[in-house]
Amino acid sequence: MSRAISAASAFGTETSENGAHLYGHLPHVGPLAYLHIVFPPLDSVAIAELEGALKRPVPEPYRQLLMISNGLHLFSGALSLNGLRRDYSRRLTIVEPFHLADANVLERPRAADPSWFIFGFYAADGSRAYMDPVHGRVCRGTRDLVQPRLNEWANLDVFLETEVRRLRDHFDEHGKRIDRSRSTSPEPSRESSGRDD
Repeated sequence: MSRAISAASAFGTETSENGAHLYGHLPHVGPLAYLHIVFPPLDSVAIAELEGALKRPVPEPYRQLLMISNGLHLFSGALSLNGLRRDYSRRLTIVEPFHLADANVLERPRAADPSWFIFGFYAADGSRAYMDPVHGRVCRGTRDLVQPRLNEWANLDVFLETEVRRLRDHFDEHGKRIDRSRSTSPEPSRESSGRDD
C-alpha cells in the first residue's frame, strides 16, 4: 500500500484541517479530489469510544489498522475502509471516514451473521468487505450480504495487499481510470458460493 501512496504523492498532496492526508490530486475529477485518503490514527480512548458505538470489540487486526489509520479511501474511493467519524458538518476542510457503526449497527444487513465485522465497501457495486472471526478470514459479499462469499482472503493484510495491487491496474500514472467499462470491484472467485452454514 505504501508504494501506491508514494506514487500518488508525485502528483500532489494535502493535509486536511483535521489531519487527514490526501495523496494524488485529481483535478480532472474535481478541485478537491484525491486518489487516496489516509485518516489520522486512533488512540485507545478513541477506539473505546468506537467500540461503545459498535456495542462490540473491534477485532484485533482491524484495531491495529485503526492505530495506524482511522480508515482509508483508496483509488478515488473505489475501496473504502471505515473508521470512527466524529464530524458531520460537511465542511470542505474536514475529511472524515465513513463510520463503522453505519454498516455494523444502524444499517446492518439482515443477512449478516451476528459475528461478522463489516469494515468496508466497494463503490462500484456497494459490495461489502467484512471479517469472519469464525474462519479468521476477510470476505466480500453483496451489498445485502445475501451472497456473503463472493471473494475470500486469508486475513486483513493479504486483503489489502491483493486489492491495492489489483486496483492499481485500473489507473494510469496520473490517477485516471484506464477503462471505465471495467468494474473496480473484484471478479467473484470461482469457488464463491452462498452462505456457509
